[in-house]
Amino acid sequence: MITLPPHQVTAVILGTMQDGGLPHAGCRCARCAAAFTDPRRAEYTACLGLVDTRGTETATSTALSASVYLFDATPDIKCQLNMLAGVLGEHPVRPEAASGSPSRLRQPDGIFLTHAHMGHIGGLPQLGPEAMAVKQLPIYAARELGQLLLENHLWSPLVNNLRIVPLVEGQSVDLAADVSVTAVPVPHRDEWGAGTFAFLIQGPNRRLLYLPDIDDWAQWPEAEMVLSSVDVALVDASFYSPDELGGRAPVAHPLIPDTLARFAHLPTQFVLTHLNHTNPVLDKGSMARTGVLSTGAQIAFTGQQFLL
Repeated sequence: MITLPPHQVTAVILGTMQDGGLPHAGCRCARCAAAFTDPRRAEYTACLGLVDTRGTETATSTALSASVYLFDATPDIKCQLNMLAGVLGEHPVRPEAASGSPSRLRQPDGIFLTHAHMGHIGGLPQLGPEAMAVKQLPIYAARELGQLLLENHLWSPLVNNLRIVPLVEGQSVDLAADVSVTAVPVPHRDEWGAGTFAFLIQGPNRRLLYLPDIDDWAQWPEAEMVLSSVDVALVDASFYSPDELGGRAPVAHPLIPDTLARFAHLPTQFVLTHLNHTNPVLDKGSMARTGVLSTGAQIAFTGQQFLL
């Protein structure tokens, strides 16, 4: 469980890996084999939490209620929600087990979806009647992605208990008087025509960009303008080198050295996330990791927090 500061708006990293996580299904590379053997070496799929602990006291409690949002519903969502147990608190209807101990967490206040790939929506079924059994949970997504979810009969028992909120690019969703989220379209592999969003999160004092997936910075003319306008940018760092692909065709993600070189002149704090299990920056002491850190960029880690 992660401890978050009181009376603050905090973005917290709940996972750092590409869609398949670490270990990666079917992989026997040294990193994955080690993580299969020792679960302490496993890492969750990329996810960001946004927590506002400035809530008000209720008539029946002096505890401050927190607002909790997730950015993407990953295959690791049940573990990521558990990390936020301290701010989610007890379920309002089923707060206790037969033993008298807390039995269920309340649902988050909403989930923002970047796009339709497995690592970003694969956790949604965990919210359905077979598992968390949420009720009218707001899911903020591109209109086209929302339609995909609504039209998928396989997921209808789940979707019937969600409240799909269509996002309009450039239009802010106000989460508090001084906290908002704005959807920013970015180019990324799109098999369903549902688009991909990055999210600009405006806090009371600082601004953060969450951009776990992009095909190529050159395909996004607004990149430098947007990145220079934020204090912190969590960006796609899936691959460090083409060597990771073992001779296979390049995958549409910018390479870490190219990203850092392209934006080296910006004052923005760059934090690298969405790492593929092949990425050498995962290895402490590696030349790749040392080189990245020498530029002033950071490599995201689960539990890392940014006050906004």
